[in-house]
Amino acid sequence: MSGPEAVSRRVRREGLLPLLPATAVLAVIVYWAFNQGGYESRPTLGAPYQPTGWYVGALVIVGLWCATALGLRRIRMSRWAFAACAALLAYTVWSFLSVLWAHDQGAAFLGSVRTLVYLAGFTTLAMLPWTARSALAALGAFVAAVGIVAVAIAAKVAFMHDPSSLYLDARLVYPLGYYNADAALLTAAAIVAVALGALRNTPAPLRVAGLVVAAVCLQLAVLAQSRGWLFTLPVVLMLALVLVPGRLRLLAAALGPALATAATAPALAHVYSRATVNGVALAEPRIAQVLHQQGSHAVRAMLLADLLLAVIAGVVVTLDRRIAPNAELCRRANRAGAALAALAIAIGIAAALFATHGHAVTRVEHAWRSFADTSESTSASSANSSRFGSLGSQRADFWRVGVHEWLAHPLTGIGQDNFAAAYLRLGHTRQEPRWVHSIELRLLVHTGLIGALLFALFLLAVLLAALRGRERNSPERVAVGIALLPLIVWLMHGSLDWFWEFPVLSVPALAFAAVAMSIAPVVAAGQATVAPPIPVPADGSRSQPGAHSIPAVLRWGVIVALGLGSLVAVAIPFAAAHEVQRATETWSKQPALAYAQLRSAHDLLPFDAQIDAIGGAIALDLEEPLAARAWFDEVQRADGEEWLAP
Repeated sequence: MSGPEAVSRRVRREGLLPLLPATAVLAVIVYWAFNQGGYESRPTLGAPYQPTGWYVGALVIVGLWCATALGLRRIRMSRWAFAACAALLAYTVWSFLSVLWAHDQGAAFLGSVRTLVYLAGFTTLAMLPWTARSALAALGAFVAAVGIVAVAIAAKVAFMHDPSSLYLDARLVYPLGYYNADAALLTAAAIVAVALGALRNTPAPLRVAGLVVAAVCLQLAVLAQSRGWLFTLPVVLMLALVLVPGRLRLLAAALGPALATAATAPALAHVYSRATVNGVALAEPRIAQVLHQQGSHAVRAMLLADLLLAVIAGVVVTLDRRIAPNAELCRRANRAGAALAALAIAIGIAAALFATHGHAVTRVEHAWRSFADTSESTSASSANSSRFGSLGSQRADFWRVGVHEWLAHPLTGIGQDNFAAAYLRLGHTRQEPRWVHSIELRLLVHTGLIGALLFALFLLAVLLAALRGRERNSPERVAVGIALLPLIVWLMHGSLDWFWEFPVLSVPALAFAAVAMSIAPVVAAGQATVAPPIPVPADGSRSQPGAHSIPAVLRWGVIVALGLGSLVAVAIPFAAAHEVQRATETWSKQPALAYAQLRSAHDLLPFDAQIDAIGGAIALDLEEPLAARAWFDEVQRADGEEWLAP
């Protein structure tokens, strides 16, 4: 037997079938990475409106969802995995229901479509028969994909003659358009790369390459000057030590990228410090010259440090592969790793006490006052060397308004993506945030206690499906721990930021969580030895102990209903967004055509008041008061608060 049929049989026999849809998901992630992270901005006349990046990726994810469900003859998953899919589906349905009580129904609907796409990405990979081998391969592909993005970033930082477009206030915002999101994506890839590099059975060249990619990602994260990244990174590392077996090996693998990043930190910090004065960016054209000069210097320092890391890592990995592991030694090493982690925490606490001259409580109180201060000067100013030395921010006021709105609507929330109007009404700063800057508060504010509990049930089911019945040092348990790391980064850093709105962060976090809970165990419940091979049907799916098969009739009905409904739910706003985009590009030369395009968009999404607001803004700019009045009357009918998100 030869040809495509032989390849197909080999793919099924070796459990590599899930890599086909996973590759498509990773391709979408890379596409989003170079298209503002897939972030869906709202149309305005004062800024470019480019919705294509988000909607193209969303249609691919939903289409892949349908194709995967139709292509599998049987879908088998554990009870907790099924519960996780059901809970996320319930949250998505509840999100769409929130359109009924949201004042800005257009924003609520579009936010619910985003949730639907996340559901599609999660369940696509949850349906597949994952093994430890295929899961690790997918994680390696994720590291490689983000590594390509990181190399592209470094090349632009080093070689662009005028790199000003890569920065905002001398902080790296390329390619996602938001420095904190850049840091989160790079960190997710770095921590996964470190965990893969710590595995003995990973090929030596890939281990070395992974550690170098981790170093590059961490170094570029420093350029983003994300304070949330700096403060949550230790928490992420501690949770990684809990989830991934082999603590000492993980710590040892993390040491190389950490040292390479520390060695280049002064050069990386100079990009910010030389391009700002008291936290305020220099003016053009001086800032372009400084950013180019300092960026090139920083990348040269990165290259030197990472080449040295590659050489040292190559030697260490070679020695590691030649030394035969000893079970008792590994257990002692893991205990030593836990002790070292505890010692590091104690040293950190002691260092904090020493740095504050014993007045740690006073310093903490001062830091909190700085964080809670809503004045513009506090948030804008920082230590001249970097932004890592201060906590000034408006987040405390965002959270205050968020808590107020949740207490006013405790069960149902105010509607998906409807925070912006509340902040304009109740906020104490001049900011106009669309998001509450916290995943937990976002769930409570937008969808109330009911929505938050549904999502909490989803996370609990994912963890139970992933971790129950796994031997601590089994290959499956190792793969599960590593696959959960993107979710950990997303949750920890996202607790302080608005990462839900970035598909390039949310989709891999949820998708790899699906992989973690779907890895088939090879040890049967109650057995101390390796069980006989699990029967593999012709379609390549694997039965799991305690799993049940979804009936064919029910499955086909759900696929048809959800698949067609989801495609329509994404396609309609995509068509409306395309019309709005055309109108924002042509209105100055062809106003009549722009009005017609906006009316077409309005017919597709009659409850989205932002479309009518664009028409009113065009009419005002063209000095057509009667037309403006007609458009704004539609706005008032759609939005009772007479306000639209910026």
